[in-house]
Amino acid sequence: MHTTPPRPRIGLALGGGAARGLAHIGVLKVLEQADIPIDIIAGTSMGAFIGAMYAAGVPIAHMEKAALEIDWRSMARLLDPVLPTSGLTDSKKLVSFIAALLPARDFEDLNRPLAITATDINTGEAVIIKQGDLLEGLRAGLAFPGIFSPVRFGQRFLVDGGLCKPIPIDVARHLGADKVIGVCTIPAVSKQTPETFLPAVHGLAKPVSRWRNLFSARTIEQAFSTAIGQGLKEDARGDLKTPNIFRVCAQSVVIMENVINELHLLQNPHDLLIKPPLSGITLLEFHRAKEIIAAGEASAIAALTEIEYLLQNA
Repeated sequence: MHTTPPRPRIGLALGGGAARGLAHIGVLKVLEQADIPIDIIAGTSMGAFIGAMYAAGVPIAHMEKAALEIDWRSMARLLDPVLPTSGLTDSKKLVSFIAALLPARDFEDLNRPLAITATDINTGEAVIIKQGDLLEGLRAGLAFPGIFSPVRFGQRFLVDGGLCKPIPIDVARHLGADKVIGVCTIPAVSKQTPETFLPAVHGLAKPVSRWRNLFSARTIEQAFSTAIGQGLKEDARGDLKTPNIFRVCAQSVVIMENVINELHLLQNPHDLLIKPPLSGITLLEFHRAKEIIAAGEASAIAALTEIEYLLQNA
């Protein structure tokens, strides 16, 4: 008598990317419509948040609705400026926002295994959170360096897991996945040449301290929309404007994640990598949610044949 071999356990490794991570919603939508079973989820940063909602049974339509309602003003309301020590903002309002969307409070309440990646800011070690307080785990995993203060976990201070595991493929395997689908929302950093050597430039403008204005004349909302939403722009004289702290932090992480991700993928081969085209979309452009989610949908649809093949080959 012939028996049907058991299908492989499918793991989903969702990378970070802040606003770009909303593409995970589009990917999940397509997988659900195609009846692709997801047994295990490992998430980094925004991937951890969306993965947690999916693991908790939040309908994808609800996720999409929440994403489409986010704009610059609502983003600004989630940020609590603090006296800068280890971060510019607190994450208490962000956690309250997450709590309103999540019906689960502990990992044990989830419908499927979930792991959240974080980074020990003192040692650089990857820390995998997969039990206990779900909200605290997400708070640590979403602590973007320099923007959000690190989160204390025992004797560790944790920040965004994207610093060491941009796409947590190995974490999904550790949880028991036979086949892992990775979703990468990190766009490649454009480079003119492999290495650039610049001549000395005289007459550079002196750096201007805007620290006092950052928390008074300029609101967090204005700083985010101009610095990261617009990126590096030229002024009326054709000179580049000096990037402010938000742009510097964001772009620094993107550059590091590109290098780290390349090495991570070499060391942890994936069975399939879905990479939505998100070039030109910056970390905090949540107002482009519709476009970002659509990019995730299109990429997942293009990968369906390969995903079906994974299911049929244990």
